[in-house]
Amino acid sequence: MAFEPGAVELEEEPVPIIVLRGVEKEAARIASSLNVSRVIVEKERIRTMLYSLGLLGEVSSYSGRPPCVLAVDTGFTSPPLELVGGRLLLILRSYVVQGCICLEGLQPSSSEGFIRFSDAAEYVAPIYSKIYERRFVKEVLELKKAGKTQVDLVLIDGELFPRTPPGFERAAKSSVMKLYGKLVDLTQEVLELACETNTAIAGVVKRSYGRDVAVRLLDPQIRVNDKALASYILKPGEFVDLGSYGDIAFYLWKFMDVFKEHLGSTDLRAYSERLSWILSVTESCSSCSSIGLGIYKAWVPTYFMVSTKVEYWVSSEFNYDKLLSYLSSVTGMNGVPHQLDVVDSMSMISRDTLYLVQQQLFKELSKITGDAEIAMSIAGLTNPEKIKVIGLK
Repeated sequence: MAFEPGAVELEEEPVPIIVLRGVEKEAARIASSLNVSRVIVEKERIRTMLYSLGLLGEVSSYSGRPPCVLAVDTGFTSPPLELVGGRLLLILRSYVVQGCICLEGLQPSSSEGFIRFSDAAEYVAPIYSKIYERRFVKEVLELKKAGKTQVDLVLIDGELFPRTPPGFERAAKSSVMKLYGKLVDLTQEVLELACETNTAIAGVVKRSYGRDVAVRLLDPQIRVNDKALASYILKPGEFVDLGSYGDIAFYLWKFMDVFKEHLGSTDLRAYSERLSWILSVTESCSSCSSIGLGIYKAWVPTYFMVSTKVEYWVSSEFNYDKLLSYLSSVTGMNGVPHQLDVVDSMSMISRDTLYLVQQQLFKELSKITGDAEIAMSIAGLTNPEKIKVIGLK
């Protein structure tokens, strides 16, 4: 590029250097806001306190018979494909069974797709996926109740205790709140069936940012979330048992009552919202208060030495200790039981698949309405630049 005489050529710093400078500042901010130095200094004290309260222990080696395990996961498009008439959601529910003899009504592994066209906000995809997941687990437990299959343990990729938004009310009339209400109701039905059929359930929570350890220890200076804290303080083969969600609700109330004058507005609001969330769910799902919460570090080294957080429902055969013993024995390098690794890969959805579904939706709408223009007005892509991606001409 030619420059005019006297022009000054500007030299810019390489982008990686600019970004790395920002990373350095952010790392310092994180260390300060999470009070990391205190966790480092008081690591052993935290361990001692957890142990004295009976919350920290060792995972025993699993020696029982291999259980019949059903592992379930759902994948969904996020964000959904934007069409002129609404949003196209594709949900894929996958499962595998392992160690089972009686499997009437179930294949060793299978996947099923669900298509949803909605003009609601894009965040409804996770709700629909959880509803399809709970509905399937309910169907399997009904088969077990009828004596048609034998499942000892259900593994879910994700939480067991329903995640609902702030302000959730069972009687709310909005379409989104009704979906959350359906999820809560299905969870209650699943837990009742699990109790009737003596089936254990474990939900492996990958993304978790709660600070219930701080609440149980009545220590507001612990600002690192539970999973990060456990990954740091636990040794391989150890666990932290945080009790049930009913217990957590009680300790949250106690924690806020003791420290309400000392907590900042942001922290106080976060703890208050967590308590409100638990109470609003358990009001509609009474069994949900008995869902337990624990964190373990498997004997097998995992990437980044990360701990595994689980929400669990025990059975007479699989109490908490035996359940953690089994889960730890099958947890691999990714920090989750290997059955969930399998269904996770089965339920992945490619963008190409979603675009193929869009084309098929357009064809079916054209056939049903007899009018290709109205079909395209509904199922056409909002973003014209996507046309080449899906092969339209």
